[in-house]
Parts: sequence; C-alpha cells; structure tokens
Amino acid sequence: MSVHIGDQIPLASSFRSRSFPEFKGHWAVVYFFPQGNNPHCVMESRRFQSLLPEFDRLNVKVIGVSVDSEEQQKSFRSMCALEFPVVSDARHEISLAYGVLETQEYEGNQVTYARRETFLINPQGQVTHHWTEVDPNVHAAEVLGQVRQVLDRSA
Repeated sequence: MSVHIGDQIPLASSFRSRSFPEFKGHWAVVYFFPQGNNPHCVMESRRFQSLLPEFDRLNVKVIGVSVDSEEQQKSFRSMCALEFPVVSDARHEISLAYGVLETQEYEGNQVTYARRETFLINPQGQVTHHWTEVDPNVHAAEVLGQVRQVLDRSA
C-alpha cells in the first residue's frame, strides 16, 4: 500500500500504536525518518523543532515517525528536546500504510526502516503534498514554505 496526493490517510485508530495521534480537523506534517540517534535524523528533527513555533502559529501539527522502539523514541525525543510527538512504528504498520517501509541488506543483515519522506495532510485527512527527496538540513524550512503557500491559497 502507498499513500498518494489526494488520498485519504489511514486513520490513527487503525494502528495498534497508541502513540500515533489523531489529527483530523488540523493541518498536519507527518515526517518519516530511518532511525533516531542518526546524525541526519537528529538534524532533521531539530530543524522541525526550531520551526515549531511557526507551525503552531499556523495551527499545523508536526509528527515524526520511525520504526524505532518506544523506548528508543523516548530517548531520541529527550535528546533532541522535541516538543512534538515522535511515534514508534516498531510493528511497521504506519510506515507500511504510508508506503515508506523499506528493507535492505546491510553488512549481511536485513534492515527494515522508514524511508525519509514527508506528507502534508489537510484537515479533511487528505494528502496535499508528498516529499520523497529530502535534505534533512533544509527540509523543515521547505515544508513550512509549502504550508504557508497552501494556507495563503485557501485563505
């Protein structure tokens, strides 16, 4: 399964993960990252955190997701001082539903992770933008720019 622009997103209630928030009725940015405590994932998450006051001002929820365990996510969130939800998808349900789950061989082992992709979701639960080529250093600013454009058009 994969989520495309115009698609309704899977409902949070369809996932066994209790930490995936229900955000219908709000604009939301759901960004997937391969692994917490990885330098690029730290950078990307901290960039979203630094822009969180702007996302909040625009009433846009920010949610990070990776296949790390809840314990790993808790540690990552604390280390990065993140004030938005970072969801554990250790069962791979969310990443699979969004079409970002990938498995590759690494040093003789199969490693499963969420690709670094981001979805902008409108208050009706539809995907309005999907980023597949993400530079963690500037991505949060690109997303915020897109959010502003979309909200300006709908005002």
